[in-house]
Amino acid sequence: MMFNSMKTIITILLVSIMPIFGQDADTTDYEEETGNEMYTSVDISYAQDKGNTDFLSMYYGFSFSILGDVGPLTDTEFSVNFSRSNDELDGEPFTDDQYLTSQFDLWANQRISPFLFFQNSFDKSIGLNNRINYGVGAKLGLLKWLSISYALLYETEEYEPFFGYTDSTAFDYYNYTDSTWWGEYDYVMTEFDSDYYYWVTPDTTIDGIDYIKTDSSLVYADYYYTDSTLTGEYHLVTDSVNLGGEQKFWRHSIRPKIKLKLFDNNVVFDYRFYFKPKMDDWEDFLLENELKITIATFNEAVTIDFSYTDKYNSRYDPARNTNKGIANLYDMNDTKITLGLSFMF
Repeated sequence: MMFNSMKTIITILLVSIMPIFGQDADTTDYEEETGNEMYTSVDISYAQDKGNTDFLSMYYGFSFSILGDVGPLTDTEFSVNFSRSNDELDGEPFTDDQYLTSQFDLWANQRISPFLFFQNSFDKSIGLNNRINYGVGAKLGLLKWLSISYALLYETEEYEPFFGYTDSTAFDYYNYTDSTWWGEYDYVMTEFDSDYYYWVTPDTTIDGIDYIKTDSSLVYADYYYTDSTLTGEYHLVTDSVNLGGEQKFWRHSIRPKIKLKLFDNNVVFDYRFYFKPKMDDWEDFLLENELKITIATFNEAVTIDFSYTDKYNSRYDPARNTNKGIANLYDMNDTKITLGLSFMF
């Protein structure tokens, strides 16, 4: 399964970068001949500690975009972005995610721009084994630096299996606060001598002869409870349902975007906010904040990049998910900050 996924990713990447290497023409020649602009960047990082700290961190990313005219389609933009993070501490994974995103925009720099969207991702740190969504949408420019877009996405989503109980029988726990002891005895009967035990009343008469209980053994003891306090309850489960597994549904995606270019385009400020509710349940949604600041350096191919992301999943919010078992599996928020260099060619 993983091999097939990697084959798909490699095929998409190879198709995406073919214009760069095709027919022995470099990027500059291609841009001059077609009037298109092309950008490619690669990010790779590796870190490992051994000894008192057993730490392994790997990240690699690829970004490709081409902007220009494609036949009769003017001012179009096609982009592919891929990223993979895999971190381990003491042999245990704490970051394991992957994202492959592709988008095609028609009239990318116009006030209204329709687009096609595709994304395949997973994030094992929150139990998301696979998510595929694709759909169609449009961007509307409100100001030079402000736009809003909407997309309707069809999504296939697979989480780790989790069983929620849908039916049960309740039993109560009681703490008894008062009681009376009682016991059951096995008695030894001895013939009653009325001349000697004149002050003792016989216990029973057998065939006209009086007997008394001279010895006994305790055969059973218990308490009569006279008072109690309810201290809790437990449930006998009779049915359950898998609240993980694979689901297919439609999702809205609403995205305001602010993009500012400052100091002669040497600093680019790009902020995007995503609200992604399910079509049939707006209480089940994703929120994503993305901020990226790019600063030019002495070399036009090298930039300093600062990025901040914050992701919220209502699935893990106890205030929204009535199934507390699921809501407490993972944290509802994930925040990430990175600072590094990007090389473009």
